[in-house]
This record gives sequence, C-alpha cells and structure tokens, in this order.
Amino acid sequence: MSRSDSGQPGREVQAAGSVGGTEPAKEERAAAAAVFQMISGIHISRAVYVVAELGIADLLAGGPMTAAQLARATQAHEPSLYRVLRLLASLGVLAEHGDRSFGLTVLGERLRSDVPASMRSFARLTDVSGLQPFEPIIEVVKTGRSGHDIVYGMGPFEFLAAHPERSQKLQAALSERTAAFARSVAAGYDFSPMRTVADIGGGNGTLLAAILQAHGHLRGILFDVPPVVAGAAEVLRAAGVADRCDIVPGDFFQGVPDGADAYLLANVVHDWDDASSVRILGACRQSAADDGRVLLIERLIPDRPADAVPALLSDLNMLVITGGRERTTAEYDQLLAQAGLNRAQVRPVAPPYSVIEGVPS
Repeated sequence: MSRSDSGQPGREVQAAGSVGGTEPAKEERAAAAAVFQMISGIHISRAVYVVAELGIADLLAGGPMTAAQLARATQAHEPSLYRVLRLLASLGVLAEHGDRSFGLTVLGERLRSDVPASMRSFARLTDVSGLQPFEPIIEVVKTGRSGHDIVYGMGPFEFLAAHPERSQKLQAALSERTAAFARSVAAGYDFSPMRTVADIGGGNGTLLAAILQAHGHLRGILFDVPPVVAGAAEVLRAAGVADRCDIVPGDFFQGVPDGADAYLLANVVHDWDDASSVRILGACRQSAADDGRVLLIERLIPDRPADAVPALLSDLNMLVITGGRERTTAEYDQLLAQAGLNRAQVRPVAPPYSVIEGVPS
C-alpha cells in the first residue's frame, strides 16, 4: 500500500501493462495469452498424449461420439475425459458439438493410427524416456550434459537396451516418421547410377524398402543394432523386396559394411554430438566404394526464425534426450569436411527434411 502526499493511504500500484489505470491494450492481452500458452505447453502435450494413448481418434474415425461413449469405450472417467477433450477442441484438434460430443478435425486426423502421415505413435513417445529428463533443464543448460544422462545415469540407447518394451514404442514412432518422407526420398534423389545402397541405422527398413520398391535394379543392406533389425524381415517381405536386401546387425561405431555405392543416414547424425557424428560419417566414407556417396536425411535449421520452430523444437529435444543437435547447412558442411567429404547438393524432400549429399573430397 502507498500513501498520498496528505499521508492518507493511496491507490494500490497499478497493474502491469496498464497506463493511468486503463485496461491493457489489445496487443498486450494477446501477448500475455500467447506467453501463457507457451508456459502451459506441457498441459497441451499431455492432453494430446491422452487422446493418442487411448485411441480416441480411431474411435472417432466413424463419426462424432459423446464424451460418455468415449469414456465407456476407453474405460475412462467421463467428467475427466470431457475436460481433456474440451481443451483439445479449443485448440482445433477436435470439434465439439452441443451435446458434449466430439468429432475429428484435420489436426485430429493425424492422431489416427490408420492414415498416411499418422503421428499417433510420435504423440505417445513421452512414454519412452518419460518427462524426467526435462526436469534438470537448468543443469543441462549450465553443464551441457543431457537431461537423460543426468536423470538415468546413461544415454537413451543404453536405457532402451535395458527396456525393450519402451524400445518397441520408439521404433514404432520412428517408423511412422520415416514413412512420412520415405517415398519422397526414393523419388527425389537419383539412385539410377547405383547398384547397392546401405541404410545405416536404418531401423526396421521402412526407408530402404521404399527405395528398393522404386528402383528395381538396386540391392540393399540394412544395418542397425541386433534388437532393432530383428523386426525388419517382415517389413521387407511385406514390401516385396526381401530377396534384394541383406540384413546386417552391428554397431556403426565399430564399422559399417563395405562396398556400397550410397550410405544412407536418416535421422541418425542429429542424435549425436559433433565428434561422434564425424566418427559415423568417417566410417561410411572409409567403407564406401571409390565413387560412393553418403546421404544424410535430416532436418535443416532454416535461416528465417519463423520457419525454424519445428527444427528448433527438435533441437531442444536432442539437447535434453540424446546430447545431439539439429544443424544448419553450414554446420553439416563442417561435419562432412572433417570426415573427408564435400557437400555436393542439398535436395529438399518431404518437409521438413532434405537429402544432404556428401562425396569424397
């Protein structure tokens, strides 16, 4: 409380953002609302997780349902579920109708499990390492250590090796993400001069299968750690390319198969710091044919800040979870040079991805 010159109690200090007792300007209110939504980002993320985990979007694929019907189908508490659905409707993920029923919007369709460009498995990824690695983010920023290492005392790949059920969830999400750009890579890069393509860290073979389907003259090598490639045979058989692909288990820090014309690294290098990335690229460079190529399929951080948000969100996730990073074109140039490679071209494929081609220097 303040006092006037007469010694009497004066008015309380005016609210921040107001001038002369007037209400905050429209722009100030909008700015406050935008910042509040940023602060509350975890609430939105967890609401999306609920819908993904419970399969709400799949249930709504046939048309709107009431919150009570959805609660019965998912064995949820109807009043609590309704509050989650109501929030997502306000954000445009769902459409709410007057009878407490909900339908899908174009955003909500992405949370179905049976549509192209589905993101349902990706929305469930917080179950893999949990939210705990983000809790020591101040220590992450001050020390450069990953939050995963701080919380669990190990990196995410060692953690997943000890938790195979979580690893399966991660592989489902990675396969879902890869499927969204695989065909664009197969169509957007010229594989015609090549005979053998090796997919290093290629998971269950989703990308390699798309490339082999599109280019009948190619043979493939799928290379990843044993627990990951264990499920690849089924994917390759379903794509009709199993007879043209060898599955090779291994660790790219110990070396990669020799003699391929192209070495694919899709969403691999961003998992690692610069020194580890150079080791991976160097192993591919050393094992490649004389005129071999190394093809990185990664997000590039755009120059325009407004366009960079998706890549920068992923970059923060890499900082906290793996200790890796997203990079600019210039930063990839530096990695390639240290591994004895020069960048030949950057070819955009399905957004936000590009194929970065490295050739022997």
